[in-house]
Amino acid sequence: MLGATPRDMSDQFFYLQLKFIPKIGHTFTDEREVVVEVPKDLVQRKSESISEGLREVIALDFAKSAALGTFPTELERAPEVYDEAPPNWYVDRPAVMNERVCDYEENGTKAWRIVRKSEG
Repeated sequence: MLGATPRDMSDQFFYLQLKFIPKIGHTFTDEREVVVEVPKDLVQRKSESISEGLREVIALDFAKSAALGTFPTELERAPEVYDEAPPNWYVDRPAVMNERVCDYEENGTKAWRIVRKSEG
């Protein structure tokens, strides 16, 4: 379900889709989309005694870090070269996560790059 709130999600994971839009002046111009699975226990360990709203912020930070790890070069993995669209939170695990192995994993957070037909 697209547009879910994080509170409606799985008991084990946060599921997000992130969109990165390169800022003007870089050698790459294609927008990049990544879906990410963040374990809730990882967020819990990082945020022992904080509110649910802050857990969402921590989950988003883990998701961004893993998503950037799917990009091929060091320059493309730098967060400052992108503008970001608001994240989409999902209730259910996106289908791509069942179709293939993740493109990047970091501390249990897994990321799958969404490849559009124009990207090859």
